[in-house]
Amino acid sequence: MREAPRKRSLALAAWGEEGLLLVLRPQEDPEFPGAWGLPAVSLQGEEALEEAAQRVAREKLGAGVAEARPVAFGVEERPRYTLELWVYEGRLLGRPRLPKPKPGKTYYTAFRFASPEDLREAARRGSLCSRLFLAVKGLCP
Repeated sequence: MREAPRKRSLALAAWGEEGLLLVLRPQEDPEFPGAWGLPAVSLQGEEALEEAAQRVAREKLGAGVAEARPVAFGVEERPRYTLELWVYEGRLLGRPRLPKPKPGKTYYTAFRFASPEDLREAARRGSLCSRLFLAVKGLCP
């Protein structure tokens, strides 16, 4: 029996003056269509986690992040792969804007500032980053 491929990803809990930044996944997303959650990227090659945290902010939010630090890690078996996921938390720099989508990557259709409790729906739908972040905040779904 073959071992499932590993997918290494990083989600970013970015705080702005108005609260926690949540992003809306597109309706055609294969895993969590139309869910509000944390922005994330798959790690590239030997990319350092800190670099990936900066890349999430730059590529997915059109902004920067300061004081990014790891707050959670989890592993989950998915149907086609094993997900290894780190959650970083930091302070959002600048006003986010949604970049123009590029082929082969998930881009978000909207963003809003909210509270961590607003991740509960995505957590109920199976979002590992939402479950991990809620647990860190003592708000288990």
